[in-house]
Amino acid sequence: MAISSWSTRLLLSPSRPILYPSRSRILSLSTASYSPVSGRRRCLLLGRPPHAYISAPAPGPDAYQSPSLDAAEAAADVAAAISSTDAVTWAGVWALLSPHKARLLVCLAALLACTTCTLSMPLFSGRFFETLIGRGSEPLTGLLSKIAVLYTLEPICTIIFVINMTVIWEKVMARLRSQIFRRILIQKMVFFDRHKVGELTGLLTSDLGTLKGVVSDNVSRDRGLRALSEITGTLCILFALSTELAPVLGLLIVSVSVIVAIFKRSTVPTFKSYGIVQAQISDCASETFSAIRTVRSFGGEKRQISMFDNLALAFQNSGTKLGVLKSANESLTRVVVYVSLMALYILGGSKVSAGKLSIGTMASFIGYTFTLTFAVQGAVNTLGDLRGTFASVERINSILSAKDFDDSLAYGLAKELDNKEPEDSNNGVHGKGTVNKHYMSALKSSSSCSNLAWSGDIHLEDVHFSYPLRSDVGVLNGLDLTIECGKVTALVGSSGAGKSTVVQLLARYYEPTQGRITVAGEDIRVFDKREWSRVVSLVNQDPVLFSASVGENIAYGLPDDVVSKDEIIKAAKAANAHEFIISLPQGYDTLVGERGSLLSGGQRQRIAIARALLKNAPILILDEVSLSYKNSSFVLPPMQGYQCTGHN
Repeated sequence: MAISSWSTRLLLSPSRPILYPSRSRILSLSTASYSPVSGRRRCLLLGRPPHAYISAPAPGPDAYQSPSLDAAEAAADVAAAISSTDAVTWAGVWALLSPHKARLLVCLAALLACTTCTLSMPLFSGRFFETLIGRGSEPLTGLLSKIAVLYTLEPICTIIFVINMTVIWEKVMARLRSQIFRRILIQKMVFFDRHKVGELTGLLTSDLGTLKGVVSDNVSRDRGLRALSEITGTLCILFALSTELAPVLGLLIVSVSVIVAIFKRSTVPTFKSYGIVQAQISDCASETFSAIRTVRSFGGEKRQISMFDNLALAFQNSGTKLGVLKSANESLTRVVVYVSLMALYILGGSKVSAGKLSIGTMASFIGYTFTLTFAVQGAVNTLGDLRGTFASVERINSILSAKDFDDSLAYGLAKELDNKEPEDSNNGVHGKGTVNKHYMSALKSSSSCSNLAWSGDIHLEDVHFSYPLRSDVGVLNGLDLTIECGKVTALVGSSGAGKSTVVQLLARYYEPTQGRITVAGEDIRVFDKREWSRVVSLVNQDPVLFSASVGENIAYGLPDDVVSKDEIIKAAKAANAHEFIISLPQGYDTLVGERGSLLSGGQRQRIAIARALLKNAPILILDEVSLSYKNSSFVLPPMQGYQCTGHN
């Protein structure tokens, strides 16, 4: 690897995004290719690009604002992610439910009222038949009035129960989604190397969607808690009416329970495979659409179609098997119900004929039988939904339960969101986390980080590194490198020489396996990663833009400042981007499309440079910024005319 130094200096200032000499340093990557200029070697920037590094979103644009979570809640979410082994637990769900105790009490009262109305109807039906045959003492009009009241109250109470449960669960799921999203964000980079994008997005969509559906689909009549309360109440009333007939329906419950247990055991693998294939389909589609230009250029449509069709077939087979198991379970349940009804008709009819049981009681028994039948069927369906939910929760926990948390990032993010030490916030929740208190107390302040980065040299001292998923392959072996403050340092080498690895270590995507990186003599690991991200800007060959406006993308690097449009324009002019931006249909308000797909490669890179300039980071890393330009004169203007000396 060859190291070159350019005697130039660059200041990147958010308040004055104009380039002028200062104590900054620029790091450029290039291959070992030169062209003679005045007897010296000029670096031709043709190196392999690293992954893009982008700072946290700036407040201001509505697209980046969280409408429901305040800073304390957001910090608590980060803390909850650190302190819990599993991403989704019963204790965690209860913690999310606890702020809604008042609504839960309303739901409980409405549920009891609904159940009382439902269980009272068969009793009044029995009295009605007794009155019709002349054996009842209650006036018919009075009896009908009471039945009408029950028929009115039951749907009203049902509406109250359903609305309140829906509101509560929607809020819980919104908070849980945010917690899962934050838990994913604070993972180490190896986590993202290990899992595909579609797999992770599937957790937030299909898997959490299943968890959401287990309540939203089971708050209606004869399902979920309503079914359980009706089953319990019906059995109690049946034993009170007749101790001889009640065991017949008790046998119904036992038989259905056995069937459900068998169904539960047989469907676990099917539910798991169903969810896995669903995630694979999402991943295949996401990967294909994001790489559509590569697919087109290599004629890969047939390959992608074949791959997707195979996954769709596997999904079809899993869904069919699951449907067969569900239908078999429901059919067996119905058979048990019908057999119980026949036994009730035979036994109850004989007792009525013998004068041992009144017609009204028999009519009530038949009514309760149907109530119990619907309730049991609803409970069976709910248990089937729970199996899918448990499979989704298990899948979420299997991916997110590994302790791959980036403690330095998690600490900095929680501190920034809550504006206090994490272990002191949220009533001590953070104190139970894996972020070591001694480690946190040893971290330096942001002012210290910024001051050192602006004034001190960067040293890579005996750095060894292997990527976590390829630990047997050494990428860097004892690298010693000095990046002087106030100078441009170019890393020159062939593809695979480790240039991008150095960039990823400087950006702290990874940490050295041996050795250390220092700034002004301080190990950079004494700064949390949120602080470190403020002093590093990276512009790579293929920069990533977000599906937002041009102005929002340029302002993305300033999370804590309100950026004026004038400052954005100044940064764009410094990056030679202003002219093409004002030619766009809506100028700085023009949407750039997903990943900046509506712009050319050079335009995307100029916006990325403007974003880096506006961020005002003392360490600027450029990866072949000239490669996306048709003319090298569009590379940072202050760098024009500067030459470098190289060492082979």
